[in-house]
Amino acid sequence: MFSDGPVVRLLDLAVSVRESAGRLSLDTELGRYVRLVRGEAVARWNCSPYAAAGALDLAADALDDAPPAFREKTARAAGDTDPRQFLRALAHSLREQDRAGVAEFSELPMEGWEFLRTFPLLFGLDAILMDEAGPVDATVRTLLDNEHPFCTELAAGYAGEAQRARVLFPGPEGLRARLSWATRDALLAITTTVDDHMQREH
Repeated sequence: MFSDGPVVRLLDLAVSVRESAGRLSLDTELGRYVRLVRGEAVARWNCSPYAAAGALDLAADALDDAPPAFREKTARAAGDTDPRQFLRALAHSLREQDRAGVAEFSELPMEGWEFLRTFPLLFGLDAILMDEAGPVDATVRTLLDNEHPFCTELAAGYAGEAQRARVLFPGPEGLRARLSWATRDALLAITTTVDDHMQREH
């Protein structure tokens, strides 16, 4: 609880808000957290936002037994507030955001950390494309061929992220606002390349 998992993730968000000098809002970041977890079946099954709130309450009760690094992070997030009170208030705010439901992207845009957690493979592909400057379909084909025959997880990851991006951001620009190459057509090229590889090699 003190070294990994939802309590640490939520404290990291709270620290980033505290250190943003007013640029970020805790309620907004918690809204993104709820959307991320509620939008992913494994995350929702493993630890719902409501369960994470319970873990925050438990962390408040057990703060004296926490490692020094955890207590230091909690103090950074809490600022002038008592750390135990802050953890309980954070739990309360998370429950409120969860009860409010999942925010639409039109009212709460996907930003920063949420984007990286939602599209990690596409983000990593961006760095490869910048280095190699080749077409996206050829790059993905090479990546899959290099992993073959142990490529199914990578293939499913690329296809899943590309299709999810096309569904969540269906306009012709796709994810171009975040990744310069990731238009709707380029994202479709990824899913097509994965399909071709699976038909050809499997």
